[in-house]
Amino acid sequence: MNQTNKPRRSPANPLDARLPVWRDGQGEPLACIEKIRVMNDNFAELRQALIDALEDGILLGADEASLRACFAALAAEVPLGVTTAQARSPAFRPGSSESSVISVPEAPQTRGEEAPGFSPE
Repeated sequence: MNQTNKPRRSPANPLDARLPVWRDGQGEPLACIEKIRVMNDNFAELRQALIDALEDGILLGADEASLRACFAALAAEVPLGVTTAQARSPAFRPGSSESSVISVPEAPQTRGEEAPGFSPE
């Protein structure tokens, strides 16, 4: 078997092989260690928040399978404040007014007061 016919080995996350390999829009692994570190940190934070939310839901009597389905649907539909095209633009500056397109309602100020746009079930 020559060099061109060898199967390509999947790379591991260079900082933690237990975590995913972060890929760009062309499917190539990210090479910048700082970007990988940020993505790994984000992944760890989200994982812990998800564990906490699942445990809370189960302790409150919710069905684990339905919780997992709801959280998967949330991940699939969550709106983004930036598109891939914007991020690749040389003029894009994270945190600038052009990159902040999502408005998030403020948290309730007092107990029992609802945030704008929020209605309890």
